[in-house]
Amino acid sequence: MLELMLNDQIVQIDYAKPDSMLLEYLREQQGLTGTKEGCASGDCGACTVVMVDTDADNELRYRQINACITPLNALHGKQIITVEHLSQHGVMHPVQQAVVERHGTQCGFCTPGIVMSLYALCKQKQAPDNPADYLAGNLCRCTGYGPLIEAAQHIAQVEIFDPAQQSEQALKAWLNQCDEQQTVNYLKPKTRQQLAVAKQQLPEAKLLCGATDLALDVTQQLNTIPQIIDLSEVDDLLTISETKSGWRIGAAVPLTQVHTLMKTHFPSTNEVLERLGSLTIRNRASLGGSLGHASPIGDIAPLLISLNGKIEVDDGTDKILYAPEDYITGYRETQLKPNQWISAVHIPRLAPNQKHAIYKVSKRYEDDISTVVLALNLTLDSEQRVKHCILSAGGIAAKSVRLTELENLFIGRPFTQLLVQKVKAVVPEVIHPLSDVRGSAEYRVQLVQNLLQRFYLECHQISTRLAEHA
Repeated sequence: MLELMLNDQIVQIDYAKPDSMLLEYLREQQGLTGTKEGCASGDCGACTVVMVDTDADNELRYRQINACITPLNALHGKQIITVEHLSQHGVMHPVQQAVVERHGTQCGFCTPGIVMSLYALCKQKQAPDNPADYLAGNLCRCTGYGPLIEAAQHIAQVEIFDPAQQSEQALKAWLNQCDEQQTVNYLKPKTRQQLAVAKQQLPEAKLLCGATDLALDVTQQLNTIPQIIDLSEVDDLLTISETKSGWRIGAAVPLTQVHTLMKTHFPSTNEVLERLGSLTIRNRASLGGSLGHASPIGDIAPLLISLNGKIEVDDGTDKILYAPEDYITGYRETQLKPNQWISAVHIPRLAPNQKHAIYKVSKRYEDDISTVVLALNLTLDSEQRVKHCILSAGGIAAKSVRLTELENLFIGRPFTQLLVQKVKAVVPEVIHPLSDVRGSAEYRVQLVQNLLQRFYLECHQISTRLAEHA
């Protein structure tokens, strides 16, 4: 039995296939056709709805998600709000009115998804630094985005009366009392011991840790996933804790929460993390999901390599730590055994004499796959010689790699422009990427060389500014 609240109505579903997606259910079974299908991959945002649950403090949490790649079974015990619910008694919702008044719609196909993203914005208790972030997952070919950004800024600045809002007390009561989900071939364990049992019970099941990549097997490849183990409620995978050396981040923690931690303690990672999909994607995506699929163009593995992070693998009894470059063994191949799963990542603190950066180059700035991602971490001594060096990259090989041949050229030498030039000259001998629709092999080689130069220039500028203020 699957139970969710759809707008203001509680819906009980006797059975839904493990790989059923929310979008199909809304349109074909509920007739809620305001939610559109554009790309079926989480890229365009036409299918955006708002998911409501409670956070650790039992406060209501409103998050926009892509209905096209969200498994229906993952929504047990949650409320889903669609665009049809916003207008009450024939009167437009204030969010809709803000879009209309600023002429933020033309053909209208993308408008419902945009409105739902802005609705999620209006439900935030604290206004974000950049309200336009809530629109990053919505593509519109008509308006040029200016009117929509104006609407987002207005919504973030004013207090909006929400005519669609239900009693918070009653909604919390329902969210907290929902019985445990019982669905054939879709298991949702809550502890590592239950997860170990689930792995024994369904040894062929796919592990779901957000589904922003896994769901594409269904929506793009038209495959079926007959069995799923959902990791989204396993307690050991849902916490962020400080350790003696740094932080342990649970594998199922949504990337929105990971981003909050990282931009505070690892500010050099901020840009690449806010470009990992859109906010809509990051509300469900996770570190475990990215590392589990081990894509050669994923951004998480190069980031972890550069930070000297470790991947924690568990079987319910023993936990093992792997360096990311050892964990990933080939094209979408890893060290994971059938009875294991990724439980967390460990990231040590950066030392004051470490210089870290990660660069992502993609055709579209936001919500796009990398052409090349390059991450660098240099440890310098008092004479500005390189004591330790980590260079990692994605998009240049069959897996995310550590460029040890280039690292060795740095170690023991002064960090100067001459050294960078020597390393750049060796790049074509070290990397041999493929050409594809995102860029030619020659272009990727040039990108790596240019990003090495950028890193040097940025480090030099920072050092100069520090010296001027000393």
